Amino acid sequence: MRKLTIAAAVAASVLTVGAGGAQAKDVKIGVLLGFKGIYAKLAEQIMQGYEIALDNVGRTINGNKIVILKADNENKPPVAIQKARKMVKSDGVIAIGGVISSGVGVAMSKFAKQQKVPVVVTLAVADVITGKFCNRYIFRSSFAAYALQSGIGEYWAKKYKTAVAMGPDYAAGHAMVGGFKAGFEKAGGKVKEVMWSAYGKTQDWGPFLAKAKQSGADMIFSFYAGKEAIQVVKQHKAFGLKMPLYGGHWLYDKSLWPAMGEDAVVGAIHHTTHVPALENAANKAFVAAYSKKYGSDPDINAYLGYENAMSILLAIKAQGKNVTREGTATALKAVKYESPRGTFHFSKDNNAQLPHIYLVQITKGADGKLYRKPVATLPGGKDKPGCKMK
Repeated sequence: MRKLTIAAAVAASVLTVGAGGAQAKDVKIGVLLGFKGIYAKLAEQIMQGYEIALDNVGRTINGNKIVILKADNENKPPVAIQKARKMVKSDGVIAIGGVISSGVGVAMSKFAKQQKVPVVVTLAVADVITGKFCNRYIFRSSFAAYALQSGIGEYWAKKYKTAVAMGPDYAAGHAMVGGFKAGFEKAGGKVKEVMWSAYGKTQDWGPFLAKAKQSGADMIFSFYAGKEAIQVVKQHKAFGLKMPLYGGHWLYDKSLWPAMGEDAVVGAIHHTTHVPALENAANKAFVAAYSKKYGSDPDINAYLGYENAMSILLAIKAQGKNVTREGTATALKAVKYESPRGTFHFSKDNNAQLPHIYLVQITKGADGKLYRKPVATLPGGKDKPGCKMK
């Protein structure tokens, strides 16, 4: 018994397997993700988080067998609705998780209400999902763009008086940069310049960096991901600007470090909602279980998948043997447990949540490896108003 992992020990305190000898029934959970294309890697990591959560419960709850039905939504709202409709009408899922694309998330908000099936969004950040389109069947287990970026904006305004902001010229970019600007200026700072780059087309950030320098601002806030993040970070380093470059975990994603180069990332600070080094029992359990199964520390997307799955699994557990969609929607409202990033529960106002934001610095250890070191814990920002859920 002493060989049981810490993950299994913590899981046992959160979820218990149902009574022995009872005949298992299938309780089906649908997962909609873009398994191909631009979000394929994120989808893979999210499903790894799902696997850890399922391992925690032995894939059975209260005598019922948990079955995951995956579908590729191709990051297209019409395709997502088509796949979701099949899951509900033909497959009999009691809830749907996943969803990365904000466009898909908005479509699923409306679908959840129409079909009265709980949908728990994993990553889609559009504020309107749990704002304008909120309802009792749509939940967000990650964070909204405004809440995340306005919260960090307020923090940086306490350190710097002025800033410039850079982002890709599309919906998510505007939401992320807009959230930062709102929080920064609410806390007394001044955003002197907002610069938009052509999404997926810009490769030379020299003109943007030159304009940032000319502004005389104290810092640069940036929202970029993937290839664009690599280019921005490398060119900022090469440009020799004294103005620090800050952003979220997308900008300094661990998977991008080799392409960015050690000189460009060591010492860099970014914000996120999870980091493997967090000192709490639930996080240690999650990291240990993930490392054992996959041979590395979890990426943030794996953790987001884990929490997405855990919220649904706990809602299933709360209903005993008889699990229904309506019962799951009601139970999700009451879900509360210690997750890797802290106490997890959905807001009563809009079924969303953001308990903490973590400030992280990339450091080089004595072993020569790069690590993510937590340097501050900040309160999560507030979602945009607009939800009128009864």
